[in-house]
Amino acid sequence: MARVEVVLVRPESPANVGAAARAVRNAGLHGLVIVEPGDWRTVECWRTAWGAHDVLEQARVAPDLASAVAGAGYVAALSGRRPVEAPVLDVREMAAEVAALGSGDVAALVFGPETTGLADADVARCGRRVLIPADAAQPSLNLSHAVMVAAYEVFRARRPAPPSARLSSHAEKEAMLVLLREGLRAIEALPAVNTEGRFEEWRALFQRADLTPKEVRLLEHLARKMKQSARTPD
Repeated sequence: MARVEVVLVRPESPANVGAAARAVRNAGLHGLVIVEPGDWRTVECWRTAWGAHDVLEQARVAPDLASAVAGAGYVAALSGRRPVEAPVLDVREMAAEVAALGSGDVAALVFGPETTGLADADVARCGRRVLIPADAAQPSLNLSHAVMVAAYEVFRARRPAPPSARLSSHAEKEAMLVLLREGLRAIEALPAVNTEGRFEEWRALFQRADLTPKEVRLLEHLARKMKQSARTPD
């Protein structure tokens, strides 16, 4: 798993720096780099970095973007700027690329100032240009929100897929449907005339469904109980 750092270029709000640190911690990323910061070590910064004070304490301050990303093999500029000649990745595509990097690799996710975003020269220094899709009426995200979205997408892309439960086979569901048909007939939920035709709707419903073996057994139990209740006098 690659080392992933968030790089903030000339951030203007200490609160956003703190919130970005919290996003780094939320997503299990590896650090925060701050380029040409102003007076960012404020009470407000520490307040918004709740649970991530260690990220702030270990943050690296760099004099320029070149120094900040010098050790990174993968550098992505998160920016709404879309030069015609440059391909732009969706943030989820970027996350997939980062997830595919090796354990010895370093990735830098670069974000610009709140007011102006990254300058063209800063974007040009990065190997990837990444866009976070948003509604056209308000496409600009708050800095810390943009960091959280990108960090989450990387976290999500790197998370192992949960093991999938085995689904019942077609034959297992057909065996259950035999019992269900009998149960429905017993409680008169199917007509005596054209029984098979009406039951085809039930068959189609359950054959479309992704049922686990346990769920099939529950339906079989229900079918038996329906048949049993129809035989039991009130």
